[in-house]
Amino acid sequence: MRRNLLVQLTVAVFLPSLGAFLLAWIGFCQFENTMEGIAGSYVQNLARGAAARLESSQWDLRTDGTWQPNQYRSRILGLGEMMADEMAVPGMFAVFDSEGNLVYGSPDVTILSIIWDMPISVMSPQKIRGPDGRWYTIAVYPMLQRNLFVLAAVSWDKLLGPMVTLTTVWPFIMGILGLIGILSVYIMWQKVIMPLKDLEEEVSMLKWGEEVPLKNAPEAVTELQKLREALVVLANSAIEKVRLSRRYVIDLVKVQEEERARISREIHDGPLQDLTALIQRLRLLSIDMDSPEEREKQLEEAEKVAMAGVKEMRELCNNLTPPWLDLGIVQALTELSERQSAQLDIKIHLDLQEIPDLPDDATLAFFRVAQEAVNNSARHGTAENVYISLKNTGKMIILRIEDDGKGFEVSDNFTELWVQGHRGLSNMRERMSIVGGSFSISSTPGKGTVIRCELPLVTVQ
Repeated sequence: MRRNLLVQLTVAVFLPSLGAFLLAWIGFCQFENTMEGIAGSYVQNLARGAAARLESSQWDLRTDGTWQPNQYRSRILGLGEMMADEMAVPGMFAVFDSEGNLVYGSPDVTILSIIWDMPISVMSPQKIRGPDGRWYTIAVYPMLQRNLFVLAAVSWDKLLGPMVTLTTVWPFIMGILGLIGILSVYIMWQKVIMPLKDLEEEVSMLKWGEEVPLKNAPEAVTELQKLREALVVLANSAIEKVRLSRRYVIDLVKVQEEERARISREIHDGPLQDLTALIQRLRLLSIDMDSPEEREKQLEEAEKVAMAGVKEMRELCNNLTPPWLDLGIVQALTELSERQSAQLDIKIHLDLQEIPDLPDDATLAFFRVAQEAVNNSARHGTAENVYISLKNTGKMIILRIEDDGKGFEVSDNFTELWVQGHRGLSNMRERMSIVGGSFSISSTPGKGTVIRCELPLVTVQ
């Protein structure tokens, strides 16, 4: 299965960054959960320990309904004194009655009073943000016998120290790493993937031998820029090769047409003039012959022969440089069909639309293709009927020539056709290529041959 390089590059760049970000996020969540568990266990133990020391026998009920420590208060207050020293036991606790009155508290009891007024749960530890902006883990332990509640709290800063700073900074670090990953993917996309995609689309749509890709791609990396420059060099070489090939064909056709014109002039100025002079001489000689009847007979025969020679010479001149080409392609094809139908004993059926004036080279190309095609149909295909149509679609001119001959196996390689002796097909293709058109042929043994020539109007306007 063919794989897409652009997709592979995108996945190769994006997946590692995404994986690293997910692993970092999972690690952070696990680390934070671990710290919450540590703080929760600690504050639960703190609340239970405080409750264990605050036994009912160690408290006396005042007349106003509040509780006070009795003679064993050294055991009760010892825990609070330990909490006064932050280096000994971090955390704090307070005792509240069911009405929310503070019975006893360790240092920083003011914060606990504020926390007590917040919506908190009993027994299970809870993470809250205190009034001073710090994170606390709290736990409430009920003393049901005396309807008292022990509220214990520990600050993350005091319990966990630098680890709290890490949990605070870690999301920003992950955010920065995520941005770096996204930036890396973006740079990779802009510098490698998109330039590769643009180059792929441009090369796939490039008409090789006619167009050149863009030389500069400032957004691409150096290697892709060099690759684009190499493609430009190859495209220019292909264009130069096509240009030289067209120039060669143009020169070849030009030489052929010049040679035909030269032959036409020589025939006209030489044999044709001689034959004309012969006719005049024979007419003069008819005056001097003794037997008038015989003299007239011989002279008439000589004149007929001479006139036939003149006609043949003129026909040859017309075939070499048809004068009716100046009348347009429609008139030229009409004249061609009449002459070839008589010469080759073949029926030619025409379907010609009115065509705008074409350049001389385009008219000549269509004419020569039709001429060669009819000759091939009659001589090689032994066809009885040839159908010639000329259409104007508004965008291009289409010449179609079809016969009912014996057909043949067509090769797509015109060089091979030339080697096999089908030089006429190669010449027809070259003529259409010179004027910017296209040539195609389809044939099946026993089913005839179809030739189609297309010339975009934009090339002749």
